Amino acid sequence: MYSLVFFLTAMACLVLASGLDFYQCEPCRGEECNVEPEGCKYGISRDPCGRMKCMAGPGQRCGGRDSHLGKCGDGMTCKCGKCRGCSIDMLRNGIIECDANTTPVCY
Repeated sequence: MYSLVFFLTAMACLVLASGLDFYQCEPCRGEECNVEPEGCKYGISRDPCGRMKCMAGPGQRCGGRDSHLGKCGDGMTCKCGKCRGCSIDMLRNGIIECDANTTPVCY
């Protein structure tokens, strides 16, 4: 009985220890931190390492630890790994772009 408890405790510690290094990256340095990606429809944000990256749009993948799978653009929220809502940046340009599960409300 004690050997099973010890084994399970040891396995849990291994799993937790390996999870600490889940998202490894080298912090950006100098000009590398200011390189803007091109063609970002939904805005630009910084990843946990300080690099700029495009934000995700309606229905696109998002979430994860430190949003490493993607961060939703303005006006959207990440639910169940997908950006939900409508893109504020696109609405400002007169384009209604929402994920399939959102009905835009106009005032």
